[in-house]
Amino acid sequence: MGSVNFQIEGEFVCDLARAWFWDEGREYAKCEELLLSCLVTDQIDLEEKKKIVVEILEGRKKLVGVNSLSLVDDNARIRPLTDKIEEYRKKEIIRQIEEDIQRRPLAYLDPYSCEQNPADYRPTSGDLNYNDERDIRDVYGKYLTPYEELRLWAYSVDSYFYGRRVLPGFWNESERPYLDQGFYLIERPALVYKLIGGPVKDTDKLLLLLRDYLQSLVDNKKVKQADALEIIHRNKKYEAAQEERRRQEPEPEEKELTEEELNRRTDPDDFISEYGLIDPSGNYYSCKFAGHHVKAFHIIAKKEDKNPNFFNLSFDEALDKLYSEGWVIIRNPDPRGSVFFDFRGDRRPTKKQIDAAFSHMIKFDEPTLRGIEKYLED
Repeated sequence: MGSVNFQIEGEFVCDLARAWFWDEGREYAKCEELLLSCLVTDQIDLEEKKKIVVEILEGRKKLVGVNSLSLVDDNARIRPLTDKIEEYRKKEIIRQIEEDIQRRPLAYLDPYSCEQNPADYRPTSGDLNYNDERDIRDVYGKYLTPYEELRLWAYSVDSYFYGRRVLPGFWNESERPYLDQGFYLIERPALVYKLIGGPVKDTDKLLLLLRDYLQSLVDNKKVKQADALEIIHRNKKYEAAQEERRRQEPEPEEKELTEEELNRRTDPDDFISEYGLIDPSGNYYSCKFAGHHVKAFHIIAKKEDKNPNFFNLSFDEALDKLYSEGWVIIRNPDPRGSVFFDFRGDRRPTKKQIDAAFSHMIKFDEPTLRGIEKYLED
């Protein structure tokens, strides 16, 4: 038997290993084994050789020559191995979404694109227009998964022809309505990944993101005019359903603030208490009886971006500061008497402060607010 000679061409082996790894999805160990077989040298240890394998697969280095190979820079196309890891991760999550769709298809069904109420989707029964239920069993077996039940019901209620047509697989893209009778996401696990990054936990959130995605197709002119009309129609149905849901939700009960909570609150409010402060812009800040000093302290601390626990200002100084800056104080030293409009005498309150005072009178059904009369002469 004659001898057989083999030659190893460095660049060919590098290209082959990269094609295996990046394009054919072969195991990393096989690609590594191929390249290690070419790194036959005692000058570097195994760990160094494995680092070179990574550099070759990423496109940073390559082997050149025939039989006697040299390691040189490549850098023609660098692809970090982390990209492949991310690709594997994405494929795994999409696989998890596909499994979840099989278990819980209704969580991915778009009710605003359905031709019937999702509540009417139900397992196959005598309602299906099949002449012989053996047609179903021949394809699926005796028992159907939730996904198979939903698919059969959705596509077979109209006619026997359509039901039979969908049994082996889904219709061709061009033969289906654009939103597929609500199956738009069920048939597109990769789009579900793009929208929420994993199996659905909140169907409403998923459908909201789908609405935005479909509208972006319209805005970027990536769909035909007829398809755009279907998308817009779907969006209107979605918004109408959301509005109906909001109307049916009970109004949240507003929690009554404690005395300390109200005195420390630094945002204006709608006359929670008859005691309070009015800033020059007419905003009203409620407090409890004798809580004006604490209120002023926390308002100033917030304005100066100070921590109230370490703010070096007394409560009395805080109220005097706001008073000198033209704030109105609605107060009364005697809780049994009526409140009055307290403003520094050398200035005139703003029109918005006077308007707020009248709103206060209306809110608390007061015939007048003592102290404001002198500012109404003009």
